[in-house]
Amino acid sequence: MTDSVLRRAAISAALTDAIERVRAIDPGDAFDPRVPAAIREAGLHRLPVPAAAGGLGASLEEAAQVLTALGAVDGSTALGFAMHLHAVGSIADSAGYPVAARDRVHRAIVEDGAFFNNAATEEGGGSPARGAIPGTTATAIAGGWQLRGEKTWTTWLPALGHAFVSARIVEAGATDEARTPEVGSFLVDLESDGVARRPGFDALGMRASASGRLVLDDVTVPADGLVVRRPADEPDPRGPAPAAWFAVAVAATYLGVGEGARADVARWALDRRPGDGSTAVAEIPSVQLRLGRLDATLRVARIVLFDVARRWDAAADRAERAALLPDCALAKLTVTNAAVTATDEALRIAGGPGFLAGRLERAFRDARAGLINPPLDDVAHVGFGRAILDRSSEGHP
Repeated sequence: MTDSVLRRAAISAALTDAIERVRAIDPGDAFDPRVPAAIREAGLHRLPVPAAAGGLGASLEEAAQVLTALGAVDGSTALGFAMHLHAVGSIADSAGYPVAARDRVHRAIVEDGAFFNNAATEEGGGSPARGAIPGTTATAIAGGWQLRGEKTWTTWLPALGHAFVSARIVEAGATDEARTPEVGSFLVDLESDGVARRPGFDALGMRASASGRLVLDDVTVPADGLVVRRPADEPDPRGPAPAAWFAVAVAATYLGVGEGARADVARWALDRRPGDGSTAVAEIPSVQLRLGRLDATLRVARIVLFDVARRWDAAADRAERAALLPDCALAKLTVTNAAVTATDEALRIAGGPGFLAGRLERAFRDARAGLINPPLDDVAHVGFGRAILDRSSEGHP
């Protein structure tokens, strides 16, 4: 058997085990620590780690397949795991990632069962995807850095062992306020002194994803914990990988939510026999129409998502992958809007029973959470429009 066949078999076995464990837990609308434990016990947490480092070595396409399957079982589980996958999976595809930090991440996952995420969003600061400069500061001290600030929307916060924290760099003696600020990404052990994990807030969807507040009160980070450093107005030196992995991971999660709702409402329609019990809801033509419309929307989204993921994996170099970023954004907005449409149709099919607390009602809420994940629809569409204008101005079709 080839290495790729063995890899796929190992991924499939871990995924099957994880799904069985999560289904046995039957997660609801509150974070359950047994869920990330189930992922770890199945060995699926090693999915984004290269095989040479003791992991399962998943490609972007394989990661998307896993997240879609998990999302069909429980959206919050898939979203929490998606954050781990995008933060770690993009390392192998990134340029300029420090070797020491990379190895530290892989060891923490394989040896300690650690989960990772990025911590970037801040109260009142807006989305980092729109260029917000962190209010969190990293001050240079002897032998390292001292971080102070607070991050919001830190998904799966109770389960995380480490986080990549964005911060504005403050150098001792720096007085030129006119110069462009520098920002960095710091690898922070969340068991460090000065770290506090606080609950987040009530949200419309993905309520069990535990998107909490990460508080950093003069947390010391060693010098080699600085993973990325750049002027705030310059591109990320890691290249296109972090953005691509995030967009595809998020899209796969919500594709799973939509496909799970499709399966649930189809089973409900087959089983539901109102009136005298002689006719199932599934035999009503308008129900078949809605189900077919729902299915078509999701199948288009699946084709777009996995085409992009496969082309990313097959890309020969960084430039080719950078050229795929608009398509990664297209996949994200296509899938998240398809999930919204699909779950809306599912509730229309189910009628009153669909509005009762349960899987369909939760999928309806969870799908809408995808609309706030970057890249947002308006940002993506403006980018598409700008690209058309740029090509036209250069004489290209």
